[in-house]
Amino acid sequence: MLHQDDMSHIELTYVSHVFMNQKDISTLESLLRIYESYPSELIDKTHFVIVDDCSPIKFTPPQFELNITWLRITDDITWNMAGARNLGVTYAKSDKIFITDIDRLLPLDTFEYLVNAKNPRNSIFKIRQQDEIDGKLRRGGHPNTFFLSRARFMQLNGYDEEYAGHYGYEDQAIIKHFKAHGTWQRYIPRHLVCINRVIDRENSYHSLVRDLSHNKVIYERKQSELKNLGENQGHSRKFLNFSWIVVREDRRENKPVKKLNKLWKILWIPRTILNILR
Repeated sequence: MLHQDDMSHIELTYVSHVFMNQKDISTLESLLRIYESYPSELIDKTHFVIVDDCSPIKFTPPQFELNITWLRITDDITWNMAGARNLGVTYAKSDKIFITDIDRLLPLDTFEYLVNAKNPRNSIFKIRQQDEIDGKLRRGGHPNTFFLSRARFMQLNGYDEEYAGHYGYEDQAIIKHFKAHGTWQRYIPRHLVCINRVIDRENSYHSLVRDLSHNKVIYERKQSELKNLGENQGHSRKFLNFSWIVVREDRRENKPVKKLNKLWKILWIPRTILNILR
């Protein structure tokens, strides 16, 4: 029997963060209620990590029938998106991770695909966007929504937290950094999308000012370093440069039991060779 805290059955970790400085957290709660309604065979194998980036609104996380870890950053760093995402990935219970914002929603077919997908390994996947109201497809994927390997994320030092404190460019920077190290940027199948949610941006979001000017200078400097000095340049290696607490960890009662695979040990030699060749 598995230990009650064992999470080895988790196939996908969904990482998102919030900064709420308005009236309530209904935008986040409504999102998680939708996922809570998805088939148990999917959400049993999914771990959610929600990072509260030192929101002025102090809230007790609602109860959900989800495997979910609630974290709170206790240092008030403006636009600490890079740090919040690094923290969320650190607590992930699977190697397959999906990182996004709370104004994005995975419809059931896309969610199911990611749970059952092969490990991304050295690829980073983007997902095409669809507007919630008119169903219109937008060109390209959301710039800060990714499906990738946690191991690859950690190997390449995640988001550069030198961008924290000001708005923008951490999303472009991480893609450039990953691609410089041979990561293949791809899209999941064309018919699968991520929904741009209609949310209440006046009462349940944030009102931070978006000004790219400060981080643009940092980004241009780092791209010059990367271009002229090689793949290991252009990233400060700043990672988890703040304090945080674990607010709560909730677990679903059901834990899928994997089928016996007596060939697993016997096939270790060809499996090792395949891993070397990848």
